[in-house]
Amino acid sequence: MKLDILAFGAHPDDVELGCGATVAKEISLGKKVGIVDLTRGELGTRGSAEIRDKEAAEAAQILGVSVRENLRFRDGFFVNDEKHQLEIIKMIRKYKPEIVLCNAIDDRHIDHGKGSKLVSDACFLSGLRRIETVLDGERQEAWRPKIVYHYIQWKNIEPDFVVDVSGFMEIKEKAVMAYSSQF
Repeated sequence: MKLDILAFGAHPDDVELGCGATVAKEISLGKKVGIVDLTRGELGTRGSAEIRDKEAAEAAQILGVSVRENLRFRDGFFVNDEKHQLEIIKMIRKYKPEIVLCNAIDDRHIDHGKGSKLVSDACFLSGLRRIETVLDGERQEAWRPKIVYHYIQWKNIEPDFVVDVSGFMEIKEKAVMAYSSQF
């Protein structure tokens, strides 16, 4: 399935918190949007990975995304290396998005910055034909997104651009509230 936008989050709820209203707005404009979570958020102080899986599915339904996947990287301990880059590359080549959204590079949570750099690097590498990937027994073709945007979750970071999400905050709030174990 070809997506217009693929949003990555280090943890389930990152996309909802960081760009949930933008995702809802783009879907309302007819864009196909997907979400890929890098981890299950298993180190979180509240809830469990299993509960967060269910919450992520509910939030995805509220937002109306076409697909949501979880790469099950180790929360707190994934790194920007070949193994992890190749898993992200597979997702980019699978969905062929024009736009990728990911966590801010500079953020107070260590996984957010690591995840952002990992996804950004994989976006570049995914366009290199000499990097071979296979998914579900099929060789994937090289694909590079046209744009990579970094969304901001915390107020102390100055944005590079702002998206008017008037009229979509209620959907974002409902998606965020789907993570009831976190509140």
